[in-house]
Amino acid sequence: MAVQTEKNDIIAAIATPKGKGAVSCIRLSGEGSVALMQRVTNGLPDTLQHGKMYVAHFHARVRDKIMAVAFLHGKSYTGEESAELYFHGGRYLTEQALLGLIDNGARLAIAGEFTRRAFLHGKIDLTQAEGIADLIDAESEDALAGAYEQSEGRTRQAIEEIYAQAITLAARAEVSIDYPEEDVEEQTREQLAIGLQQLQARVQSEINGYDGGRIRREGARVVLTGKTNAGKSTLFNTMLREQRAIVSDEDGTTRDTIEEKCRYKDAAFVLVDTAGIRATQSKAEQMGIQRSKDACKSADVVLHVLRKGEKIAESLDENAVVVVNSFQNLYKGAARAAQNDGEKCVTVELNAATGEGVPLLQEEIYRRIKNKTATGGAVNNPRQYAALKEAGECLKRAQAAVQTLTADCICADLRAALDALGRITGRNVSDSLVDEIFSKFCVGK
Repeated sequence: MAVQTEKNDIIAAIATPKGKGAVSCIRLSGEGSVALMQRVTNGLPDTLQHGKMYVAHFHARVRDKIMAVAFLHGKSYTGEESAELYFHGGRYLTEQALLGLIDNGARLAIAGEFTRRAFLHGKIDLTQAEGIADLIDAESEDALAGAYEQSEGRTRQAIEEIYAQAITLAARAEVSIDYPEEDVEEQTREQLAIGLQQLQARVQSEINGYDGGRIRREGARVVLTGKTNAGKSTLFNTMLREQRAIVSDEDGTTRDTIEEKCRYKDAAFVLVDTAGIRATQSKAEQMGIQRSKDACKSADVVLHVLRKGEKIAESLDENAVVVVNSFQNLYKGAARAAQNDGEKCVTVELNAATGEGVPLLQEEIYRRIKNKTATGGAVNNPRQYAALKEAGECLKRAQAAVQTLTADCICADLRAALDALGRITGRNVSDSLVDEIFSKFCVGK
């Protein structure tokens, strides 16, 4: 259900984290924000310059010497008249000041309402809004860089270029309907066939780049798998530098997947410890083993952990790294990543308990992550990806229709593709989807 708000009412919220600090900030947005700020302070001039910081004395419910700044209509983050007030960073002081502003005509903003207003006023599109949310949630340099690019319009630009190409093709298809002369239709179909092939290739390129973009945003999923007592949980704890998973000599100790995010250099990855693979009569353990297998299917990197001398009994794909856990001190130079003769996978020998050789494994994971993110596309979250896939399917149907069906059918598929692309940036989007996206923001943003 769409959130109902007044178009021009003044919203207010604390924009800094709760707790003690040097400074806290309260934001106002909506027509009359500057006048409200002037009513609850002394010392501000009648006319305020855009973006200039002023010293004033706040006097609504509490008293404090503050800094105040006004943002004029069209020049603010939200696109409407806004103001910010900076207080000494006490929790009680800031909360009482917020109540003072509400007493004088503001209302408490809902989650994400400032950014929602920026979207509604055309300051940003939905992908930029999602980029702003990702900036706040980022947990690595890679994630920060990707979020910044998206917030600055990288995804929007890529999708708008695709959208413009689709509009051109739709217009050509309409020519066949409006001017059904044989020579015009034949020429138009040839142009459409070429244009649809080029456009589909562009869309497919973005689809193929999704995993790289997703990894930058969320971190790579690195799954540890292998037989029981191979040392998976020990390695998991060593890489996290904390005792997160229970370690025991008893077979079947780990019965479910355990996930923890960690950072290495400028990248992040999600380590997933899994149940050991073995034949068992325990239904609970069988469920854990099935989850282990499922986790490997969705992994970006799979670490097959073996005891030294053990042979792996399954074929490995390009995402696999064989980790040989020696359970003893390694001889000098033994711990290294190397391409095995006749095998596609890389092998790293290490001691999971002492950590010897683990840095080489981390480097190998990092290398793989960077290879994937280097080819990352502009689309990086499931909502955008689903809409892009839908657009791609519509274009495939349009390509098939060019050869056998009427121009009306081609136009229908192109319109459906445009509809899907428009949902990515917010050209045509439901209120419920907008509510869902902005509800994930904090109050004050």
